[in-house]
Amino acid sequence: MENDMVHVRIPASSANLGPGFDCIGVALNMYTEISMGFIEEGLLIEVSGEDYKEIETTEDNLVYKAAKKVFEKTETQYEGLKIEIKNGIPIGSGLGSSAAAIIGGMLAANELAGSILTHEEILDLAASMEGHADNVGPALNGGLNVTVFDGNTTYYIKKELGEELKFIAFTPKKLLKTEIARNILPQKIDFKDAVFNTGRSSLLTAALFSRRYDLLKIASQDMLHQKYRSKLIPEMYACFEKALEAGAYSVFLSGAGPTIMAICSEDKVDKVIERVGSVYTGMEIDYRVYKLHCENNGAQVSKVSLSV
Repeated sequence: MENDMVHVRIPASSANLGPGFDCIGVALNMYTEISMGFIEEGLLIEVSGEDYKEIETTEDNLVYKAAKKVFEKTETQYEGLKIEIKNGIPIGSGLGSSAAAIIGGMLAANELAGSILTHEEILDLAASMEGHADNVGPALNGGLNVTVFDGNTTYYIKKELGEELKFIAFTPKKLLKTEIARNILPQKIDFKDAVFNTGRSSLLTAALFSRRYDLLKIASQDMLHQKYRSKLIPEMYACFEKALEAGAYSVFLSGAGPTIMAICSEDKVDKVIERVGSVYTGMEIDYRVYKLHCENNGAQVSKVSLSV
């Protein structure tokens, strides 16, 4: 039989940007595509694309879990569900693969349910599932997002960024689960470190909003998480040094890592890739490089045909 199937394209995202821990993120032009439709019975999940072997095809699948939350909230009844995932975002890399799965699953389910939930309700539900909105915000909204999630409601401001800013992602071919990268963080921090990050994260947003890219080097510094996570990512500081030597505006750990992200102008791209790449090569670490820019449009929903 043939049914309507919802298709969602969701961008990758980079969170924190240095000091903006759990509150600042940017959408990037790398995408996961999810299609979803009702079938007569059961759960059928088909996966393909980047790191597809890492994606569950059972009820533990993150897209399904996210969709299920929407169906429960909207009291939507169905007999069976088919989900197709074409993954374009490296898993466990710090590029928002889980946020893309959650947003994609929720948007598709909401469309199948009759678009009952609002944009804001989707964002709040996704943030409650992630625990913060620094990745799900950009994945849904696009652009640069500054967010606060108080446990119930997400407050955010979106700012579109121009393509003159290049985001160069250096992604080692190793998985780093977010819970491992979080568990290495301390339970308490020094007051001076909190003050350090408060100033830098404030300057970071002001610099990006006003296109003062010359301030990004100082504004991207962090004392809350990167120094602890460097124990899991030994190449981090060497990569930081080489990126800045090559003329990058800034460099930081993307999310929980292990991806290292450099922001630079177009004329510095090749030099940044060469210099930072030499660190991975010297340490015999397999890696991938992605030349990206800000995706300002966010997740896109459309309908296709499903044949079963």
